[in-house]
Amino acid sequence: MAGGAVSVVLGVLVVFLWHSPIVEATGVPELAGYVVFRGVEAALVWGGAWLCVRGWNGGPVPAEG
Repeated sequence: MAGGAVSVVLGVLVVFLWHSPIVEATGVPELAGYVVFRGVEAALVWGGAWLCVRGWNGGPVPAEG
């Protein structure tokens, strides 16, 4: 759950605080920067939420066999 929470926090920071400065600092074209960085932000938030839920539910379930 901790890894998921860190991922969500980083995703939110990138989305709300650092998006424009990162796009400007990298020097990539604006459209490409916005598309790529928005995809990374979505992955961080979605993946972090998934990790939080997985941790809340007890982690990976061992395979029965």
